[in-house]
Amino acid sequence: MFFPKMIRIEDLSPRQKWLFGLANLAVVVLSWVLSSFFISELFETNVYRKPFFITYVNTALFVFYLLPFAIVHRFNLSVFWRKLQEERRYSSALLSDQTSDYGSDDNDFVVSLAVSPKPTDRILLLETIKLSAQFCMLWYLANLVTNASLSYTSVASQTILSSTSSFFTLLIGYLAHVEKILTKKIAGLVLSFTGVLIVTYYDPEASSLAEKKTTMVVVLGNILALGGALLYGVYTILLKFKVKDESNMNMKVFFGFVGIFNLVLLWPTLIVFHLTGVETFELPNTWHVWKILLINGFITFVSDFCWAKAMLLTSPLTVTVGLSTTIPIAMIGDIWFKKIHTSFIYIFGAVIICVSFLIINNDEEEDSTEVI
Repeated sequence: MFFPKMIRIEDLSPRQKWLFGLANLAVVVLSWVLSSFFISELFETNVYRKPFFITYVNTALFVFYLLPFAIVHRFNLSVFWRKLQEERRYSSALLSDQTSDYGSDDNDFVVSLAVSPKPTDRILLLETIKLSAQFCMLWYLANLVTNASLSYTSVASQTILSSTSSFFTLLIGYLAHVEKILTKKIAGLVLSFTGVLIVTYYDPEASSLAEKKTTMVVVLGNILALGGALLYGVYTILLKFKVKDESNMNMKVFFGFVGIFNLVLLWPTLIVFHLTGVETFELPNTWHVWKILLINGFITFVSDFCWAKAMLLTSPLTVTVGLSTTIPIAMIGDIWFKKIHTSFIYIFGAVIICVSFLIINNDEEEDSTEVI
């Protein structure tokens, strides 16, 4: 979420940072629900069913986060190269000073800089670029297998299995010393998963989405859905583990390079999909489709930035479980816009999801005040 310039997030109290993180999460949830309505209009009518191309374009749009920096430096690549060289020299000097004689008067200033936590916690440009490359590959692969799973299994199964990302996030986070495994969290996750099971089973539109598939094909789809959930947990914890605090890295530069790596390295996948018949490459042929793609691209441009902010300001588990609230929000949208009638048990499942988020959020906020 974008804050006024006079507000410095690093100057806020832990409680205020957490609330800002929840505000970012709210933007993500609402954005994703809105995006799903736009995309479903294209997919359900088969007007333009190109999930991989849409994912590629949406991620490529992140390059615009670098536009302000490019304008300031007048698109001069030598400035960028000089910055990298300065950082290499700085890192080398920092490492050398940490092993030097701390009693030397000449080294007092450099020593104080070396032992100060601020410069070493701050992620430099080169490290930001490396992290962008790692994140880009994991993020695209997660989207790839998740989208592919829909071709082999039902939407209901995919939704249920994708919700296991919260369990993967907790487990991987525990191994990386980013999360704690506590009874309340386990109870909250089980409650959330139960709610997802209920709303998926009693989805009023589920019957229209059912398709006849062989057992092995369904198993493959379920494995892909689980793979997507696992990869989500991996790249979420990776970002939290590397960055730790939102103030340690320039998020706009990070996402800008995610866009560059996506644009430069991942375009061959579109050719592979086209040649193998997975997804025929075809540009939209109507202004209506272009309009939806542009709007959806802008939504993704903002929401993914807010997702990273929310995750760093709160916790990976809070955001992961919080994203499940897209289900009750989408339910409200279906009732309001599509005039779809839902059963009491469906509403009950949606309420369970919201309650589970409140439990997890409260427990995670308490943990944030302690050293993991």
